[in-house]
Amino acid sequence: MKLVLISTSDVESGRIDVLERMVRSVEQAAAVLDTRVSIGILLLLQRCPEYRYWALSRSLPAFVQAIPCTEAMSLSAARNLLLTYAKSNGMIDSTTVVGFPDDDCWYPAGVLESITRSFATESKLGLWFSKYSSAPVPIALADRAGRATARDVVREVSSNTMFVRGHVLRSAAVFDETLGVGTVNGGGEDTEFALRAYLASAQSLYVPAPVIGHRDKSPQLRPKYYRGGLIALARHARQQPRIGVAFARKLAVGVWLVGTRQLPVRAFRTAVAVALKSRRPAAA
Repeated sequence: MKLVLISTSDVESGRIDVLERMVRSVEQAAAVLDTRVSIGILLLLQRCPEYRYWALSRSLPAFVQAIPCTEAMSLSAARNLLLTYAKSNGMIDSTTVVGFPDDDCWYPAGVLESITRSFATESKLGLWFSKYSSAPVPIALADRAGRATARDVVREVSSNTMFVRGHVLRSAAVFDETLGVGTVNGGGEDTEFALRAYLASAQSLYVPAPVIGHRDKSPQLRPKYYRGGLIALARHARQQPRIGVAFARKLAVGVWLVGTRQLPVRAFRTAVAVALKSRRPAAA
């Protein structure tokens, strides 16, 4: 089995220390993974001049393949660029497990071992995800993974905690580049991608505990990401009733944000209008 982690980092952002933490956590996991599992990180270094690239690349473990880019791009575009590169270079086949960690994510001991073991033992498993926290709990103490529902995907999925099998990428081939950090819509790319992966998977598992490390969610960011999240739900609201319910709930949350003056009325109206235009037909 191959485990490929798709990640990106802005060299000019001053986050090299957290990137190193993520890489170290993978390196520690690689030392104890089943010998039948190969692991690799495909890393896009944004706003990275050549002299910085050579200095950084020399400090990275051999399983990290870094690609420099002098420009900045959205998270969706960066992930898609790397996915295209990985597929064209034979890094991803139908059985490969693919994850999408941010550079400030990290994997505590036992997590990657548990994930790869789940994919190895569950042949129909297409999507695995969990919660995250700045103080993750040991996976050995967490509740066992159970079958995920659409509600779990909508409420808890994150690129940092989401792993998909290679064949699922045929249906959830790329991230929507109109969504996510760095776009006018601001967010929602993780949810939209994960919903497609969930709908395309024969089996999805969810660990209802924060077993992966990442900074905590900030309530102050909810208005910023509202529009993208609403669009992501609207895209699939007709595909499954529970997603339709989640879309209706998201609309109600928007009304509440407006009522509490966290979201301007004009921004809410624009979000609703764009979301309704993006709805797809019901599944046959």
